[in-house]
Amino acid sequence: MELKVINTDEAYTHLALGGKMDNLGVTEIEEQFLSLVVGAKKNAVIDISEVTFMGSNGLRLFLRALKGLRPEKKKVILLNPKPMLKAVLIDSGIQDALTIENDTESALLKAKA
Repeated sequence: MELKVINTDEAYTHLALGGKMDNLGVTEIEEQFLSLVVGAKKNAVIDISEVTFMGSNGLRLFLRALKGLRPEKKKVILLNPKPMLKAVLIDSGIQDALTIENDTESALLKAKA
């Protein structure tokens, strides 16, 4: 799995993930991801356009981020999921707790709000 910091400022953290969000992939990035997202205590925009697979560990990672940001009343915005991944997110019900956007500009506007 790859994790790339695109931007971080006072309003939000913008990251990109790539690869397979399976057990091994999530284990590779989990500590750094949670540190960047939850540790920052601000809205998070996560570009997942390069994620090719998401298993239950990937969903769990996003749930941990949501739980960590809840006391701060901050958002997790997933950006550009492939149709297959979007279906997984919707079927899991996680879309009720986070935001899914297909447009970078819209995602960043929501993160700045």
